[in-house]
Amino acid sequence: MKTTMIRSVKGRVRYYTLELIPNLFGEWMVVRTYGSIKKLKPTGVIREIYDNAEAAAESMQLLISAKLKKGYTNRCTLNNG
Repeated sequence: MKTTMIRSVKGRVRYYTLELIPNLFGEWMVVRTYGSIKKLKPTGVIREIYDNAEAAAESMQLLISAKLKKGYTNRCTLNNG
């Protein structure tokens, strides 16, 4: 599952992408990528590892809620599988 959110602050458009993916060790990762739309490289990438999919999905939902409260709008959600 991948979600991209955007918001505009003082004329600058920022993005925040959350991705939920399994790794090779049976764990689940929430990968957060964020930055400016104008730049090619992201400002930052944060990877968090969870023991199971439920814990990772719960963390991802909390992050989405926090970003929506900060003014981000949900731009695109892709569900793979």
